[in-house]
Amino acid sequence: MSFFTNLVGSINSVVDTVVDTYNNAHTFPNTVIKVNGRSFRITKLLGEGGFSFVYLAQDDNKQLFAIKTIRCKMGKEVAQNAIKEAIITNRFQHKNIIKIEDMCMIKEEDGSKTIYIIMPFYKRGNIQDLIDKCNQQGKTIPERQILTLFRDICISVQVLASYKNRAGVSIPWAHRDIKPANVLLSDDGKTPVLMDFGSARPARVDIVDRQTAMKQQDDAAENCSMPYRAPELFDVKTGTTLTEKVDVWSLGCTLFAMAYGESPFEMTVNQQGGTMALAVLNRQFYFPHAKKDMYSRTLQDLISWMLNTDPNTRPNIDKVISAVNKVIS
Repeated sequence: MSFFTNLVGSINSVVDTVVDTYNNAHTFPNTVIKVNGRSFRITKLLGEGGFSFVYLAQDDNKQLFAIKTIRCKMGKEVAQNAIKEAIITNRFQHKNIIKIEDMCMIKEEDGSKTIYIIMPFYKRGNIQDLIDKCNQQGKTIPERQILTLFRDICISVQVLASYKNRAGVSIPWAHRDIKPANVLLSDDGKTPVLMDFGSARPARVDIVDRQTAMKQQDDAAENCSMPYRAPELFDVKTGTTLTEKVDVWSLGCTLFAMAYGESPFEMTVNQQGGTMALAVLNRQFYFPHAKKDMYSRTLQDLISWMLNTDPNTRPNIDKVISAVNKVIS
């Protein structure tokens, strides 16, 4: 897409203008922005965090979109990271991966810059919203529905793990922050869509020295959610190689959360105390006794298989998908 090329070429480029500028983070409804010639009318704030805000907007055809805005007042680093995230997301074209509709950088009246990322809007929210709704109503998600959704989440991870560049060279990627909140749910309720690629990295990293180990560990601490983070990212050891199997661990945690209402290590810490890091490193989790008959032993075995602290014996994503398919069929 040309707008990605333009942004890579010059981080200081100003490609469009705001019709009514944002006076503050909580913009009044009916603010209009123009992104590469298209008009979007803001209707409400959906969420916020860090430097970014996500708004619900509609175009001239009344189609709904989510617009992520990132204010870049602290120099170029925030802008560079935002553009990098959009470029990485755009690299993986698949129905189970969020699509970037458009993007631009706008110069505001105060001289700062704002990046606007236009994405589809999913009215059902994310998998975490589904989990929370079930928890509030005292319900559980049926096992077949869990496994069907989970298989498609795994397929999105497989797309990253099997990525090849234009020259046909295999360069596996890892998302590194797979969790229910980062998986949107399509409007029909059947198709999960992986989002938020700010944590994504080329998967295979040789840890040749202590400096490399600490760099990877610090990066994971900043970008990878603790309850779903693989143990090898908590304690990065010299002489090892990080791989795309970090995502398989996160998938195991995600499957557990879909079944039992929260991630396995959150459940352990909430019930028994201690720290999240130690619970993960020592693989301290259990299947809730009160819900032991709600899901099959096969599903529990699948979770345990993925939650192997040794990445060398942890299954790869292809084996996980094959196993899930067998359970479903």
